[in-house]
Amino acid sequence: MSYNDIRSQEQAPDFSYVDLSGSQEHLSELRGEVVYISFWASWCEPCLRNFKKYKAIRSQLQAEGVILLNVNIDKTENLWQKSLAVQDIDGINVRASDINKLHTQYELSSIPLYEIVNRPGQLVYLPDDPNRSIIDAFKGWLEEQ
Repeated sequence: MSYNDIRSQEQAPDFSYVDLSGSQEHLSELRGEVVYISFWASWCEPCLRNFKKYKAIRSQLQAEGVILLNVNIDKTENLWQKSLAVQDIDGINVRASDINKLHTQYELSSIPLYEIVNRPGQLVYLPDDPNRSIIDAFKGWLEEQ
């Protein structure tokens, strides 16, 4: 199966975020990479549980070259920092700069929410096939130019 068949053609909405060093960056700066975005918050038990439950898959994706971008939407930086101090979350940990705008852009009605952005910056989706290989899907996007 070609994973090109499941591309949405929709550009991923750009947003800004602050990294752990305090630098402000944008999703658009990662164009050319395959990015797996995890929207989460410190109070979201399913979010924290999924980071642990899928740690092996996330580590494998990261080893393959996928950028794991963990976007926190806590109301304060302090909540985000406290959570990171006790959680082991692989990837790039950032906090959304404009959480209200992000809610609108990505229709964040509930979390956890996950989005995949391919090299050209488009939102893509995993195949619906129950026998799918998540790793193979990401490898397909990594091979695209």
